[in-house]
Amino acid sequence: MSLQGKKVTVIGVGVSGLASLKLAQALGATITAVNSGNVDQWAPKLAELKDCTTIGQSDPKLSRALADSDLIVLSPGIARESSFLEESLEKNIPVISEIELAYRSIDLDSTKVISVTGTNGKTTTVTIIDILARGAGKEVFLGGNIGTPLATYALEILEKRRSIADVIILELSSFQLESMVSFKSDVAAVLNISENHGERYNRVLDYALAKFHITDRMNQNEKVFIGDLGVFEKEFHPSCEVVKLHTPSSLGSIDPSLESRFHLIGEHNLSNLKFATTLLESVGVNWRLGIETLSNFHGVSFRLQKRPGKTNLKIFNDAKSTNWEATLTALKASVFSYPNLKINLILGGQLRGHGDELGSKLDEYKENISRLYFYGESGKLLFNESGSKFNCEYFKSLDEVIECIKNISETEVVLFSPAFPSFDLYKNYIKRGEHFDKLVNEYLAP
Repeated sequence: MSLQGKKVTVIGVGVSGLASLKLAQALGATITAVNSGNVDQWAPKLAELKDCTTIGQSDPKLSRALADSDLIVLSPGIARESSFLEESLEKNIPVISEIELAYRSIDLDSTKVISVTGTNGKTTTVTIIDILARGAGKEVFLGGNIGTPLATYALEILEKRRSIADVIILELSSFQLESMVSFKSDVAAVLNISENHGERYNRVLDYALAKFHITDRMNQNEKVFIGDLGVFEKEFHPSCEVVKLHTPSSLGSIDPSLESRFHLIGEHNLSNLKFATTLLESVGVNWRLGIETLSNFHGVSFRLQKRPGKTNLKIFNDAKSTNWEATLTALKASVFSYPNLKINLILGGQLRGHGDELGSKLDEYKENISRLYFYGESGKLLFNESGSKFNCEYFKSLDEVIECIKNISETEVVLFSPAFPSFDLYKNYIKRGEHFDKLVNEYLAP
């Protein structure tokens, strides 16, 4: 694809936006970057791009500049319903995603494209696909909503710094899928649908329908694999074959060799693994050749990730948990995988102001929980509320929690799944997760 002589405007200069600008310019386009905030503050990010026009998102001239574009690339964080896009959409100026731009510029005749969407489990599923495919000897690219933008990969191919992969694996968000025009997968998956992104969608149905765009342009000989789509399954009418995958009863039912090599816990991860292996099979990759490579995978960072510790402790870092739903999922996974072990659950973080109360949320797991460890801002509220129901204690910091846990002598589970945002004590959940790992290494090392 050539964009020689075309005017391309990229809205949003985050990781994918910057990758889009670089690719569009390499394809011959005259480029314009649009972003929120003071132009002087974000323009330096574009220093390596020559002749890039910059416009602030609140600039009254923006609508006209967009309407004069030949192509608009929308970063995932920008809604198509934004008022400054109205004139451009009315004039039928193409408004596409970074994925679509990159897709148009890559010759995919010798490549298989696997795409995965859903509310939960996307990152874990595509990571497992990547590990197994590489282990089977395939050249792989993994990106999309995680890691390297597809536009960066496309630019590397264009500049002959990289060869085309055997398999392209993409995690795709609803925001990305809304702005696809020609993009097409060889096989796709919709893992599940539950309420999410209320800031962008007035109805959960609209969110689900955005996810369903993953099958656009797939034909009747191609397959989309689905999990639990809930009430939205009846709204799903793709042109390709739909195959429903049910969670396997055990690792052995997928392949007996997995029982000593797959370390992720919980029924949901059995489902993620089933999706991964099925998607690879559907594009002709013998994933069993890569089973051994799974042995070193203990989970995506800070997503119910198993950590090394004393032989009597099964330690999991779920620092990404910022809500009760995530923590209850982690608890369910722990009980599923270790039904005979007691759980030490660590909770705490920044109060949200709504839905913070413990209430009856943990009552189902009362017999499984050995002790609750509360810390941070929300910990005070939770401790005052649950003292009569659970064996529990409040600590000022995570350091104090782990110092206490080091004295556990029984074989038990230690689950760090905070259920609250990290901002009371940490910059973000990543810093929170890194601190937990540091403390585990210091106090609970094997």
